[in-house]
Amino acid sequence: MPDTNVMLAALEEAERHQPDGCMVFHAVRDAAGALVDFQWAWANHAGARALGHAPESLRGQRLRELTPGSALAVRMDVLRSVVEAGRPAVDSFQEGEAWLQATAVPLRDGVLLRLRDVTSALRLEEGVRETLDWVRSVLEATPDAFFTVDADWRVTYVNHEAAAISGRSQEQLFRQILWQACPELLGTRMERELRRVAGGAGPTIFEWRATPGRWHEVHAWGANGNVSIFGRDVTARKQAEAERDMLLSREHSGRLEAEALVHERTRELMVARERLVQSEKLAMAGQLAAGVGHEINNPLSYVVGNLQFALEQLAPFTARLEARDALACALGEAMEALREAKEGAERIRNTVRDLQTFARAEEPQLSPVDVHAALEFGLAMAMPHLRHRARVEKRLGEVPTVMAHEGRLGQVFLQLLVNAAQAIPEGDVARYQVTLSSWREGASVVVEVADNGHGMAPEVLERAFEPFFTTRPLGEGAGLGLSTSLGLVRGMGGELSATSAPGQGSVFQVRLPSTQSAAPSVRAAEDQVPPGRKRVLVVDDEPLLASVLGRILGARHDVVVVHSGREALDTLARDADFDRVFCDLMMADLTGMDVYEALSSRQPELLKRFVFMTGGGFSERARVFLQTVPVPRIEKPFELGVLHALVEDAQPRAGT
Repeated sequence: MPDTNVMLAALEEAERHQPDGCMVFHAVRDAAGALVDFQWAWANHAGARALGHAPESLRGQRLRELTPGSALAVRMDVLRSVVEAGRPAVDSFQEGEAWLQATAVPLRDGVLLRLRDVTSALRLEEGVRETLDWVRSVLEATPDAFFTVDADWRVTYVNHEAAAISGRSQEQLFRQILWQACPELLGTRMERELRRVAGGAGPTIFEWRATPGRWHEVHAWGANGNVSIFGRDVTARKQAEAERDMLLSREHSGRLEAEALVHERTRELMVARERLVQSEKLAMAGQLAAGVGHEINNPLSYVVGNLQFALEQLAPFTARLEARDALACALGEAMEALREAKEGAERIRNTVRDLQTFARAEEPQLSPVDVHAALEFGLAMAMPHLRHRARVEKRLGEVPTVMAHEGRLGQVFLQLLVNAAQAIPEGDVARYQVTLSSWREGASVVVEVADNGHGMAPEVLERAFEPFFTTRPLGEGAGLGLSTSLGLVRGMGGELSATSAPGQGSVFQVRLPSTQSAAPSVRAAEDQVPPGRKRVLVVDDEPLLASVLGRILGARHDVVVVHSGREALDTLARDADFDRVFCDLMMADLTGMDVYEALSSRQPELLKRFVFMTGGGFSERARVFLQTVPVPRIEKPFELGVLHALVEDAQPRAGT
């Protein structure tokens, strides 16, 4: 044993202050020589402390007896195999809260065991593994693509989205050379940018079309010889940008066409009104006339009103004077001058109203109209276009009259027939046909214009009613015909629709309400006997117009005049005893619509006494209001008989 003791002494001196544990075991054998246990020959402080003992308490103790439940005792077979095989072995086990890495080296009938505490390293490794698992789960859950390659362009990671974009599985791409696994990338911007990053040029961002119609914003950066690639789907953004560019281009093109159209229409406005009525140019003229007509109608109203009032007031004096009296002659000439002035004002009013009919979506005076008569008018005007192109067949049924405006309805049919002619080539009358049909459908009358011409593709049909959309060459049409016709039909309470297919022709249907569903109009009789004086409130922000209304109605009734919607509300809040209220629809502070809404909640019983006055200039809100709210209205300039009839027909107030 001297050699053994010397070795142990040297080992103890060398390992006394080492941070790793070290201990020596002697093999314990039975009578037959079989190895049954190990006995501690020596242990340094670090080794004994790892097992929870002092070095002195271990020496001479057997492994099984000292620590029957310890992890080291359980590894008896490992130590036995080291002795019997004569080869070192490495094993890890948990002793208490610590993880130990044991390295067993064979000695002569014994084992030298080194113990290293690897708890921190294992925890760090576990933390790194958990972090990697978390990162991997995040990358797999993201809707964006991500993959990495090493310095040899071998794919070291690829998430499912990147694999899906490539059309391959993650298993097919992992550990493969990128350019071999995805040869379609060769020669693309993706290859150029990735090679630039790998060459040390720094991170880059670029857009790349992965598949037709699908775009990605790609971020690529390098680190430690590896390249990471992140791709976010920006297809929706690219589509929005493309749509924006298309709209801007269309807007620019439309603006150029509109400017050219304005120059062309300015020249054509000098043509006779009879020709303009049959073309789209009058629609443009009507739009220009809408605002001007509204401004003319207000002063024209008090001009006409004052002329009528003056004629009525002077007429009795003229009858009383002798015919030869000089005053009678002068007065007669003045009366004649007033009548001529009134006639001129009436002509101005009629001209303004004619122009406004093409600028307004709603119809001021609808009346029963024979659709067949309007259709015959349109056909007669369109025959020069149809005569050399197609036969015209009529299949007209027995239908009631419709509530419409005959001139506008004729214009709509003319436009539809001209469109049909333009869809048919000249010179083959036997082959092509335009069919005119009409029938009754419930409370409506339907008129159909059908042709077997070229027809329209779905994308053309979808835009057929858009303003300024046309398939004709530049200069041969402004693209306003069908859009104007749609506005006219809707203004008459109807609808215009179309069906078409390339090579099968087109069918246009005009649907209008029949007179059976029409509401009665306001009666305007001048010859009724006034039942007595009534109280009238006039609301208009045009002082002269309000003044003439007060002068005309004041001869028979008690009239109160206010000049704003706000003043009208204040007046009605103090005094609601008015038989009739004439209220301007469009005013500066509060409009007639605002007055109506305010009274609807606080004095709704007054609304049935209201009559709205319009000068012909309607906002979109005013159009909707007049179409949805059942209130009577009158157009400026007024007929005196209409004004008096509206007052005298007013229902008596309670208590009068």
